[in-house]
Amino acid sequence: MKKYILYSLFGIGSVLIWSSCGGNSTPAATDTKNAETRTSGSINIAVDESYKPVVTQEINVFDSSYPNAKINAAYLPESECFAQLFEGKVKMILTTRPLSAQETKACESKNIYTRSVAIAQDAIVVIVNNAAKDSLMTVGQLKSILTGTFARKYNVVVDNKNGSIARYITDSLIPGQQLSAQLFAANTNEEVIKYVAANPDAVGLIGMSHAFDPKSNVGYGTFRSDIKVVSLQNDSTLQFIKPYQASIALKDYPLVRKLYFTVRQESELGAGFANFLTSEVGQLVINKAMMQPLQVQLIIREVGIKP
Repeated sequence: MKKYILYSLFGIGSVLIWSSCGGNSTPAATDTKNAETRTSGSINIAVDESYKPVVTQEINVFDSSYPNAKINAAYLPESECFAQLFEGKVKMILTTRPLSAQETKACESKNIYTRSVAIAQDAIVVIVNNAAKDSLMTVGQLKSILTGTFARKYNVVVDNKNGSIARYITDSLIPGQQLSAQLFAANTNEEVIKYVAANPDAVGLIGMSHAFDPKSNVGYGTFRSDIKVVSLQNDSTLQFIKPYQASIALKDYPLVRKLYFTVRQESELGAGFANFLTSEVGQLVINKAMMQPLQVQLIIREVGIKP
């Protein structure tokens, strides 16, 4: 039996963002309480709701490190995050895609300049009720569930019809196909989990950081006990894979996506928080959330486990 261990080499190769503005990846201290600097002031940001657990922790660590700074986060469907950025309601968004070329051009026509960087990689996790029979699925079976053609009928639940998971389904999993009439939106990832835990005929799709139990006494990286995480088959190896850090980094798990920040360049505090997200501390928070940090060097080692 083999197991892969993923190591983060914090302190090596951490990317420096906004170097053209001067300063290091960790913002410099300031004595000014009211002006917006890289470590002080107040800004509003919008975050894809499926990343709420990890981004909440990032903000808590940043705010505790820089008490003169206040990051006010709204956790929203992905499409609403972009709308708030374009309307000038927020200085920064965290989403599963950067601006498109067309969106960038439209922003620049209004003298809005932004920068996007991928800071993490995670997975879309398929969950079922603990009593469900289908805990192993091929991607083909998942697609048939999403289109309502699977042998057993399931109620499919996502967080929001305008969210990143719904977009991933329509853009990447079943492009051009009709969604099942039994697909519902539950508003948040936590509501998806609650619905699946209470309904044996439900299949949910959630963000990876919601799938792990932060209070588990069993061990690091333990999935929640109130639902069952489905293993998806890798089409190349034919192995059934769960969404762990190593399986994402090795591209073994099929449903992988990235987390980007997009920040308006006129925002000093936005630049400071962006630097923090790519720093050793910010990337460690991502690692602790069981996601793959993208701004540090990684080593993946194969180890043997004796039965």
